[in-house]
Amino acid sequence: MPSRRFTIGLSASLLALSSLPALAGEAAERHAAWQGCLSRSFALQSAMTGRRLAADAALRQCRQAETAYLDALAASPLLDPEDVARARPMLLVRAREGLVARAANPDL
Repeated sequence: MPSRRFTIGLSASLLALSSLPALAGEAAERHAAWQGCLSRSFALQSAMTGRRLAADAALRQCRQAETAYLDALAASPLLDPEDVARARPMLLVRAREGLVARAANPDL
């Protein structure tokens, strides 16, 4: 079982890798599709409810796009499926916080 420190470091590395524009091919396309789904869903949901509830609803609605993105990352030679699985919770927290923050400050 990996230590918490290792898991946090690994999660941070995966998050950094996932945001690099140099991500080539399928992973980059899947990331863009997931982010687009989140943005569209959040925009619709936030018109009817609070930001946090809208962010949660967007994450639920975009689960298929998220899975496709994580599968593409797991297929990368840089990461293995266990790395991706361990980093998923932090990735979702970051996505949720990003949606809420953008709604609070549209300049982000």
